[in-house]
Amino acid sequence: MSAALVIELETGPIERARADLAIVCFATTDRPLQGAAGRADWRLCGRLSKLIAEGRVAGHAGEAVLLPGGGGLRAPLLLALGLGPGASLGPAAAAALARDAVGRGLALRAATLALALPSGELGDLALRLRLEAVVTGAGDALAARREGRAATLVLVAAREDGPRVLEVLRAVRPSGFPASVALRLPAAPRQRAAAPPSSQRGDSGVRPTPFK
Repeated sequence: MSAALVIELETGPIERARADLAIVCFATTDRPLQGAAGRADWRLCGRLSKLIAEGRVAGHAGEAVLLPGGGGLRAPLLLALGLGPGASLGPAAAAALARDAVGRGLALRAATLALALPSGELGDLALRLRLEAVVTGAGDALAARREGRAATLVLVAAREDGPRVLEVLRAVRPSGFPASVALRLPAAPRQRAAAPPSSQRGDSGVRPTPFK
């Protein structure tokens, strides 16, 4: 029985994404933290920045840290992945990032993963290649689990990039996609529910965990 990789798209900041696990990435040169990682860190009162300052993580490729959500982050858990030296991700690196992100998320038994799309050129060809790489990497991770179950990957894009990302994503046909995984692409951006009351978004009290 084939597993299914369900791709959805949300636009807006990563802290508003509805998922069991929010995933961001950061480079060794991101000081202070940039993009989605910077927003998530701000919402979590600088927990990731503190780990960097303490020398526990630096953003090297292969590094990962798992943090509790709460505060202004909708997802109950945040996974931050290292990218290595700062640079726009090419297709190979984007595929490796998605494979690592989804593999770790599935190991945590998260059914819905929200991945902030890595930065890079937004030209049509570059964007298509990067999205195809992300989808292929995610499919590889799901195929490796051999559990025959579905996983939902919510790609989180900047609001202004949403229409373009959706148009390209609908046309994605990754040539290296695993045959054991069925791919379901979005027909429209995912609709976001209202934010929970602040009284329901408190700190979970879980300690940050380097995730290997």
